[in-house]
Amino acid sequence: MNKISVSDVIKFIRKSAKSRVTFIALLKRPVIKKEEDGSGGNYWVHSSSTISQVFKSEELKQIDLKIDVVAEKKRNATLERSKNMFQKNIEILASSKDIEFGELKPYFDVTYLKNAKSILVLNGVSIQIIPNHVFVYEKDDIKKVGAIWFVAKKDGYSKQELSLFVFSLYQYLMNLYSSKYEASIEYCIAFDITKGHKLNYKAVLDLGYLTFVTENLKLLKKAID
Repeated sequence: MNKISVSDVIKFIRKSAKSRVTFIALLKRPVIKKEEDGSGGNYWVHSSSTISQVFKSEELKQIDLKIDVVAEKKRNATLERSKNMFQKNIEILASSKDIEFGELKPYFDVTYLKNAKSILVLNGVSIQIIPNHVFVYEKDDIKKVGAIWFVAKKDGYSKQELSLFVFSLYQYLMNLYSSKYEASIEYCIAFDITKGHKLNYKAVLDLGYLTFVTENLKLLKKAID
């Protein structure tokens, strides 16, 4: 079985029962992922990497500088699909200037940790988790750890679908850091840069999205077995 990303889980959920069988079969084969398939990965790197940098620095001028760079790449591109990819990234970068970056992290002093890719078994399914930033802060004499994950898809994610990223991210924090810090439910956040909306683990709990997450992971586990 190939490693399964959260976006793979969402692709599975969106498919019909018949299509799910084929999808699982493909996951079990060695696959060379296309660079510009529009489902994630390198397709969004021009926008997602810059937004991630600005989250940490809060220097919005980085966005305008990147727009200029990507616009130049678009002018020099020969393939229409490449031009479309660069244009999508430009649009996301432009809209990202409206993001309130300060609201995505504590107003306390934060210390950034070296985050790492991790594969965790969640409800019996091995899921790859790749946060953009992991950070620690102190509130009321309690040391807490939070994280943010910027995600993207051409048609965007619904809030329920976004809860799968948040759930996975919270389990990542619990597994890797709970021996030293309390995992924050407020600042465990997934942010959809294509739609411009966010979700934290507190909202996942309050809105009852855990049922959606666990039921669909069970369906995926059953399909894999």
